[in-house]
Amino acid sequence: MTRVLVGVFLLLHGLIHLGWAAPKRDDPNYPFDTTRSRLMPWVPAPVLKHLSLELPVVTALAFTVAALGVFGASWFAGVWEIAAVVGSVTSLVACALWWHPWFVAGPLLDIWIITAVYYHWPNLG
Repeated sequence: MTRVLVGVFLLLHGLIHLGWAAPKRDDPNYPFDTTRSRLMPWVPAPVLKHLSLELPVVTALAFTVAALGVFGASWFAGVWEIAAVVGSVTSLVACALWWHPWFVAGPLLDIWIITAVYYHWPNLG
């Protein structure tokens, strides 16, 4: 049961990042705004535009690989921890670039994932 919960959590946590790759809505409260950086205003707009597709896709793919590894897919079982850390790091970078107050839980989850991997929890072996 732990394996299923961890796998579903990693998959969903990765997929939510695709919101940054989606077209921006006209709603001023829409959190996935990649046109500017609140925390790093010195980052040029062309760089933000370039990263607005690549970073969310890499994050989602890394967490998908991690989830597949947790679920027991033989190709990914040995690398799920590395993929989870890569996904967490790219997620932290995206949150730093495109911070919105709604994202408070995201970085905390990423830090928790990195810590859990470091301490080999849960032991899915």
